[in-house]
Amino acid sequence: MKRLPLRVALPILAAVSFVLLSLATARQTHIVDLEGWEHFSSTEVHFGPEPVDIGTPADVLLLALDLPALIALIPLLPLTYWVESETVLRTAWGLAAVGQWFLIGRCFDARRRLLPAVEPSRPVLLNKLLFGITMVAGAPVAVVGVFRAASGHHSVWGFVIDASFAVWGSILVAGALRWRSSSSWVREDSNSLRLS
Repeated sequence: MKRLPLRVALPILAAVSFVLLSLATARQTHIVDLEGWEHFSSTEVHFGPEPVDIGTPADVLLLALDLPALIALIPLLPLTYWVESETVLRTAWGLAAVGQWFLIGRCFDARRRLLPAVEPSRPVLLNKLLFGITMVAGAPVAVVGVFRAASGHHSVWGFVIDASFAVWGSILVAGALRWRSSSSWVREDSNSLRLS
């Protein structure tokens, strides 16, 4: 029997875990407090001396597993002013998480040579834009995670969140830098400058 490719297996596992953790969130009553944040109103969160709840342990695990999917949804943040249903927002996050793990599985499958190494033909400007967006998203996330991890922890859930920020931010930055140095758009850029 042929091995199940990771680009299929990881999205399935991501979908199942997202549904199970979302159901666990609905059942859990324990709220996790993260120190260093403070509520000033019902809608605003600022840095402050008082802890603020960040959801249930299941929410923390969802954030730790699917942080890049949440970052990818940031451009859609203005839509939350009109969409107030938590079910709709969580469904969007779940779909983005499945897409995140599909891309991760596809990357692993390409490294295992289960996929042909085909470089998508995108304009150099689009490649530079994607590289810049990834760096701008990844670097601050990694810095926040490392800074909070260095400042100390008061709970295991705070450590999980800080570690996930540091790990995912570092992965985004390292992946973008590796893609930038090894991709064909470096050659296309050189050709456009008549350097080759």
